[in-house]
Amino acid sequence: MLASSAKGAELKKYKQIAHIDDLTQYETSSDDVDRSKPSPDVIEKAMATLNNPLPETVIMVGDTPWDMIAASTAEVQSIGVLCGGFPESELRSAGAIAIYRDPADLLAQFRHSALSDKEVRAA
Repeated sequence: MLASSAKGAELKKYKQIAHIDDLTQYETSSDDVDRSKPSPDVIEKAMATLNNPLPETVIMVGDTPWDMIAASTAEVQSIGVLCGGFPESELRSAGAIAIYRDPADLLAQFRHSALSDKEVRAA
């Protein structure tokens, strides 16, 4: 699931740039909600799209403190990635349970990450 505070057209372009057009079955953007992050609206919309999994089975990956705050408000855990330009200390103080350099670093360390500790659906 891809949940972004970007507008739908922006999200489409970002997916093309990142070469992930074919990796997401479901997505939601700020076009689908009234408020953007740090409001939890985008996360809650994503969870509703996934038939409302229990919040403790969801982990969000984000790159801003607002992502971590939105996740916390939605009662889901969050993992931070530093590629958004925010320092580790800001992501941790906003609620990140773990920090990785970027998505590639998270993937390289997947077996030892919170994503492999339990059955989860990444929002």
